[in-house]
Amino acid sequence: MSAVSKSVIENTWVPAPWDHLLTLEGDPAYRWAKFYYHHGLLRVEMSPVGPAHAQDNSLIGAIVLACALRRELRLWGLANPTLRRSGLQEAQPDLAYYLGRSPDLPRSNTPLDLAMYGAPVLAIEISATTLADDLEQKRTLYGEMGVAEYWVVNTRSAEVTIFLFEPNNPQGREEPQSRMLNGLSTALLAQALQVGQAEGDPAAARYILGNLPSL
Repeated sequence: MSAVSKSVIENTWVPAPWDHLLTLEGDPAYRWAKFYYHHGLLRVEMSPVGPAHAQDNSLIGAIVLACALRRELRLWGLANPTLRRSGLQEAQPDLAYYLGRSPDLPRSNTPLDLAMYGAPVLAIEISATTLADDLEQKRTLYGEMGVAEYWVVNTRSAEVTIFLFEPNNPQGREEPQSRMLNGLSTALLAQALQVGQAEGDPAAARYILGNLPSL
């Protein structure tokens, strides 16, 4: 383990300059880490991804896709992207989505420069071991990044919390309905998750297609 990696406190927010984030991202010891940076604070997450997190990540992707198909939406999904405002903010949500016109994203594996491409409409965190932080500091981080809607998926309870942001309110407000996917409620999300956990991804998608209210 490198001298840099030895000095890192994982799974908590610590004061650090932006250059320290960039150094860590180049450290082989942190090849599989997730990084967050907000108001001069750095968070490095190294928790292993177990089946609850992995399954719910796949199920939420299937549910979002089913909603987009039902609503005939143009949607671009990203799994584990690095969202960056250089020198200011960084986040790595489990899922993120652009809606409407094509964002014309680069075909590369470099961090996504939000100053150039804008923020995704929706960011999602699957919370197996990070629930408290996902509901608090990361929520503000995504709001300040310009994300319009943020979901936190609790893998223990199969509940989804939806936050909607406005330009003057980066804290967001909790709502029972999605704004991006009209008619999709937290109750319907929870039901679809439970169906998918028992019967698989296609069953979750079919449940949404059969139960999403007509507009």
